[in-house]
Amino acid sequence: MKLSFARLPTPIEILPRLSRRYEREIFVKRDDLTEFISSGNKIRKLEFLLADAVRNRCDTVFTCGGEQSNHARATAHLCVKLGLKPVLFLRESQPEQNNNLSRRIRSFFASDEAEWKYFKEAVNGNLLIDKLLGAEIVFVSQQQYAKIDEVFEEYKEKYESQGRKVYIIPEGGSNALGALGYVWAVAEMTNQIDLSQIDAIYCAVGSGGTYAGLLAGLRFLGYETPVIGINVTKREAKYFVEKVLKIVDELAEYGIRVNVKPEDIKITDDFSGPAYAVPTEADVECIKITASTEGIVLDPVYTSKAFRGMLQTSRRGQKVLFVHTGGTFGLFAQAHRFMEL
Repeated sequence: MKLSFARLPTPIEILPRLSRRYEREIFVKRDDLTEFISSGNKIRKLEFLLADAVRNRCDTVFTCGGEQSNHARATAHLCVKLGLKPVLFLRESQPEQNNNLSRRIRSFFASDEAEWKYFKEAVNGNLLIDKLLGAEIVFVSQQQYAKIDEVFEEYKEKYESQGRKVYIIPEGGSNALGALGYVWAVAEMTNQIDLSQIDAIYCAVGSGGTYAGLLAGLRFLGYETPVIGINVTKREAKYFVEKVLKIVDELAEYGIRVNVKPEDIKITDDFSGPAYAVPTEADVECIKITASTEGIVLDPVYTSKAFRGMLQTSRRGQKVLFVHTGGTFGLFAQAHRFMEL
């Protein structure tokens, strides 16, 4: 069982000017167009995960991510559409990343007019959408987030003692059930482009589920096309190799049985930048060039790093397909990076 919220199929477009500039054929799967408020790759996973929540008669959904989490925003939106209560556990930014804006945000939520100036500075992008949707927001420290499963269980016990029934969605919706969304996406792509003629498919890797679904979907349908993941976090690639293997193995429960070896999983750490959600100047420039050249808007957390990684690791003459996983709302939280004084 799955829900149907995404506007599918999303198109695959060729980028003619960037293709000429970099001397390779660059195609983009426009999963930034899956919806509006719940746009991006997460909605494909959530169609399966929230169907499971409904099937289990849950009325409250927990999930987690960074302060500007695309996944948390998409989860909150779809929960509201289903009449479920979204509770978002958001990890504080490192003080050096964001001038500790999370402390200011928490102050705003706990007070009123006194913190209005901080609200204008800090509550924007995905976080603003979360608030408008009425999501309950629980800010957690970096240390708490490292033990998020324990935090979930503590809060679940509290909510269920009040008569609610909680469904927990992991970071990024990245488990086997969520990865089914990208197994289906591969099937969708087979009707749009000859995948056997694509030299590589590229995507950002933040929690591993999209990558796992793409790889499993390709192998399940008989394609040997490599999937190149660009790690946008400070976790090492080997962490994701293990996670992808686990997800792919667990997909067998849903009838997706494939043979994937560690060497089949190609994830690079070279473009993660100084920290998660912190783009380099090269990433910022990539966003500007892609927008002004092709009208494709990348985001500062995921797709700018992944797109730049694709440009630098693919070769002249190749035909490559980039999966645009969305994230546009995150641009507004980092608008200062794009303003030339």
